[in-house]
Amino acid sequence: MLLAIDIGNSNVSLGVFQGETLRLRAKLSAQTERSADEYAAVLYDLLRMNGLSREDLTGCILSSVVPELTGLVEAAVGRLTGAQVLRVGPGVRTGFRIRIDDPSQLGGDLVADTLAALTEYGAPIIIIDAGTVTTLAVVDGSRTYLGGCILPGIRASASLLKSATALLPSIALGVGEEDCLGRNSADAMRCGLLMGSALMVDGFIDRYRALPGMAGARVVATGGSAALATAYCRREITLDEDLTLKGLRYLYESNQPRSRKP
Repeated sequence: MLLAIDIGNSNVSLGVFQGETLRLRAKLSAQTERSADEYAAVLYDLLRMNGLSREDLTGCILSSVVPELTGLVEAAVGRLTGAQVLRVGPGVRTGFRIRIDDPSQLGGDLVADTLAALTEYGAPIIIIDAGTVTTLAVVDGSRTYLGGCILPGIRASASLLKSATALLPSIALGVGEEDCLGRNSADAMRCGLLMGSALMVDGFIDRYRALPGMAGARVVATGGSAALATAYCRREITLDEDLTLKGLRYLYESNQPRSRKP
C-alpha cells in the first residue's frame, strides 16, 4: 500500500492507497511543536483505527510547503515503516511541462494537483486549490503549466477582518441563500467574503479562458475551503476533495523504476 502525505500551512493531509482505492483519508493539524515520535505515534494509531498495519505500507510519497515540518514527518514515516519516501521536488518526473520563471518554486501540492487534474479531467484545465491561501493554476491544451495567481484564503481573510478591526464581530462561514446585501455587520462580512471570492474566481476563470490554448477549459477545485470559496460562482466548477492525494499517487507511480524487458 502507498502512504501519500501532503503537508500544508494549516493541515497535514494523508491517504493510504491500495492500488487505485483510497483506503484511508485523514487530516492532522500542522504543528512544528510535535516531535517525529509524536507524528509516528499519531500515524500508527490512525492506521490501527482503520484496520491497517504499518507492515502494509510498501511506499510513501510526500509533498510539503512547510520546510520546518518536512523533515519531522519524513522521520516519522521512517520510524513507522521501512518504506522509501519519495519527496516531490526537483528531479521528480511530473508528466507535464512547466513554463514559469523558476519551475523549482512550484509547490509539491500544485504539482500533484496538476497531474491529477490532467489525468482525471484532461487539458486545458484551470485548477483551484483553496486552503490557507487560494491558488488558481492554468494548464493549456498542450499540457503546459503556464502559471496562475495566489489569493488570500477565505478563512484567513475572515480572521484578518476580525483581528484588524475594533468593532467587526467573529463570524461563522456557511452557505445559505444567495444574497449580495448584508443587513448587519456579520451578514455583510459573510457576503463580502463569500460573494467576493466567487466574483474573483469567476473573473479569473473568464480571463484565463481567453488566453491562447485555454478556450473551453474545465475547472476543478480542491482544498479544505473549496466548497466555500466557490459556493456562489456562476461558472461550472467540479469539486474533487481528493485531487492532491490522487496526484501524489500518480506521481509515485510515474517515478518508479521502469522494468527492463530481457
